[in-house]
Amino acid sequence: MFKLPVLLLALLLSSCAATYKPLRPERLNYNAHDVQDGTSLSYKYDVLRERGNRRYANKEENKGVRIVAVKVTNNSDSDLIIGRNAAFFSGSTQLFPLEASVAQRMIRQSSASYLPYLLLTFVNLTVTKKDGSNTTQDVYPIGLALGPGITIGNMAVASNANSNLLRDLMVNDLFDKKIKPGETMYGIIGLRGWDYKPLSLVRTAAGIDE
Repeated sequence: MFKLPVLLLALLLSSCAATYKPLRPERLNYNAHDVQDGTSLSYKYDVLRERGNRRYANKEENKGVRIVAVKVTNNSDSDLIIGRNAAFFSGSTQLFPLEASVAQRMIRQSSASYLPYLLLTFVNLTVTKKDGSNTTQDVYPIGLALGPGITIGNMAVASNANSNLLRDLMVNDLFDKKIKPGETMYGIIGLRGWDYKPLSLVRTAAGIDE
């Protein structure tokens, strides 16, 4: 007879680390819109969860961060540069989006959290055999492969997912990018806070510093 409960549990634990699915803001359907001074802003909250990044969405909720997909259209006759002559606002309050690396650090998976799975190294598989009145048991140290294998596997998946998240945030960072008249640009911003603020993109005097 095989004693499998521990083995099955270990196999379930091996899937704990989550991969990351790109947000692709250009493909989203936006449900909130605002127009200010020839600038059209569409935005969408909860994009991490919508794209199937449940682990990161939960971190977002716990850490007080909102990852927001945005669509910006410049309908004016002059260039729009977020951070220089335009800024995000919620009502009369100016918002300062987090740098991509800061937002990623706040919601990333912890690779070190999978180190306790090394305890599975001490798990043995016992096989009981009966031959008439004789019973024998063979013990196999399967943990020597399972413990390190599950730990390293989860840590690798988490690290790769975190790297993909950072890359996505950086590629879609709109700060200091020039949006020409008539041009539409998509991006991702990270905001501090637990609430869902109404957003607008407002023309401002040049030289805004965060």
